[in-house]
Amino acid sequence: MKKMLLSSLLLLASPLALAEVDFSGLWFPGGGPGQNPREMPLTAFGKKLFDDYVAAFTVEDDPGGWCVSPGLPRSIWGAPFPVEIVQTDDFINMFWEGYFQYRKIYLEGRPRPEPILHTRMGYSVGHWEGDTLVVETSYLREYPYMRRLPNTENAVITERFSIEERTNDKGEKVKYLNNVMTLTDPTLYTQPVTVTSSLRWSPDTPIMEYSCSEDIYDKHLQERGLQIPDFSQGQ
Repeated sequence: MKKMLLSSLLLLASPLALAEVDFSGLWFPGGGPGQNPREMPLTAFGKKLFDDYVAAFTVEDDPGGWCVSPGLPRSIWGAPFPVEIVQTDDFINMFWEGYFQYRKIYLEGRPRPEPILHTRMGYSVGHWEGDTLVVETSYLREYPYMRRLPNTENAVITERFSIEERTNDKGEKVKYLNNVMTLTDPTLYTQPVTVTSSLRWSPDTPIMEYSCSEDIYDKHLQERGLQIPDFSQGQ
């Protein structure tokens, strides 16, 4: 009986028995080295694609300017827009103001659907290692824009989320959500690519309505010589 009690106490004291952390709330990009490493370890195949892309595409051809959703791994911290996280016992939802992107992380040991399609955010399953959330994402839709940390459909992303308190210049303690993200894609990279960044707790930064498609539509109307109704004329 004493051995069983001692074993239980040791289990409760172990790092793996720590309570799960609640990431719920509003967060804002809090700094980090950025989404792209200075030098991407491209394979010969990836390097040729990169060189051909840079020779043909300009900054004006950037997909973000045409409302193409970045998805993972590029949009993980949503810069420069806030991210809202809602956490339950079964899953964690993440919602980005930028491009109105939505992501669901299913927690191991809980009911979850089988993956069906490759998508920008992929299919994510997480488990707790102490107070760190470890998430593996597959079923990612290919992202062939070579200046933006591209990936194929065979890519796998592993992330480690954890909470940290930092002291700012005013001596105040500020909560940060750190993420160490590793992209593995042997088709494009000779080795896994790791990016580290963080979100700063920002409860007073609400999610606003975001859309970039109106500008594209306005340009279309201008080219057609059309003008949408002006409701202010009736006031």
